[in-house]
Amino acid sequence: MKIKLQSVLRLLVIAALLMLPISLLGCESKNTYIASGRVVYEGNGQGFPSAVLSFGPFGIAITDLQGNWVKSGLQGTVTITPAGGGWIFTPANVAISKATDGILIKAKLHEPTSLPTKVGAGRDYSVARKDNGTVWAWGENGYGKLGDGSTANRTTPVQVSGLEGVKAIAAGHYHTVALKDNTTVWAWGHNVIGQLGDGTKTDRTTPVQVSGLSDVTAIAAGFRYSVILKDEGSVWAWGLNLNGQLGDGTNVDRTTPVIVSGLDNVLAIATGTEHTVVLKTDGTVWAWGGNGSGRLGDGTTYSRNTPVQVNGLGNVAAIAAGYNHTIALKTDGTVWAWGDNYFGQLGDGTKTTCYTPVQVKGLSDVAAITAGCFYTVALKTDGTVWAWGVNTFGQLGDGTTTTRIEPAKISSLNNVSAIAAGNNHVVALKADGTVWAWGHNAAGQLGDGTTNNRSTPVQVVGL
Repeated sequence: MKIKLQSVLRLLVIAALLMLPISLLGCESKNTYIASGRVVYEGNGQGFPSAVLSFGPFGIAITDLQGNWVKSGLQGTVTITPAGGGWIFTPANVAISKATDGILIKAKLHEPTSLPTKVGAGRDYSVARKDNGTVWAWGENGYGKLGDGSTANRTTPVQVSGLEGVKAIAAGHYHTVALKDNTTVWAWGHNVIGQLGDGTKTDRTTPVQVSGLSDVTAIAAGFRYSVILKDEGSVWAWGLNLNGQLGDGTNVDRTTPVIVSGLDNVLAIATGTEHTVVLKTDGTVWAWGGNGSGRLGDGTTYSRNTPVQVNGLGNVAAIAAGYNHTIALKTDGTVWAWGDNYFGQLGDGTKTTCYTPVQVKGLSDVAAITAGCFYTVALKTDGTVWAWGVNTFGQLGDGTTTTRIEPAKISSLNNVSAIAAGNNHVVALKADGTVWAWGHNAAGQLGDGTTNNRSTPVQVVGL
């Protein structure tokens, strides 16, 4: 199997962050030490970029383009565990108790199974990608966004019609996007603005191919628009452009992909309702589109139709965008947020809107982040999930409907490997391949066969 280094870099940056970590075996000394090493592909010895190595309470390290990593501040006996979606690492764990250099770890692809490996959540619906490349969806089905050839709501998962070989999925408000193994992009659902990218404005209840795209490594879907990342680091977008969210220097809607102006070396992409955020290979974050409440992070509220850099933010490993706020995960495991804070969704202990990044209070060792409509969710390296912000429908999963301005742990959930936030509900993938959900359920988006809201996680049936 031929693997493009840059492709793997961008494909794994989010998936790698969503895997489970390690435990600290013991702290025997107050002295700290440094460890370093390299993760490579088994067979050719090339560096494996963006693998996550977990160090328990000491946070994480992420490999660079050459697969190198370094971690300081370690104490006592520590077990290092590497992780990356779809890969097996040898050795799976490395125990150290003193300064150690040259730790070599090899990665190889695992064999496919029928278990879910990725999850997504949009406006009142959910999607899951199984390891065999099929896609399943449930919840509200307006405009055919579930992709099963109908517009009937589903309270349990149904398979998306005629779609195989999928490696990534993205759920928007009324449309869904999928990335295939052959690097082509497919979409279905609402198409009133051209957000499906097939050159028409015709709604589709089954997948159609996005025009003129190949070598794609990542996808994202917002409100009536879509964004993709190509192998060479460029970003392309199509659909609604009222607030400049396509980033092409205009406010003209597009029915086929256009390139985002003045942007290269992009590592990851994220979409909110009407703003787009990207992470570059140098660890900086850039944004464009609607800027209500300062969600672009440039210190203003002016909408932008070309990218601007988020102020004072570096060493970022992952990004997420909500309705009117934005989140970043740093390589040290801390989380930062900016934008609207009316419901405390920034997690800084206040309800004050912030036009530049502020640190989420009392949260560390985070492995993944996701954001919904006025709330935020984080996955820690120990497999626990924490949430804050609005809680009207129980979307914080803590058994209440109480709004939180600081992170609160979802006590009934553990061993989680991936999370996705929709408008008012959350979907989580556990390490055993089961899928769980909580929050708003009026259209069956929790997948438990009912339409009852849930303030604690329930298992999605039939996956």
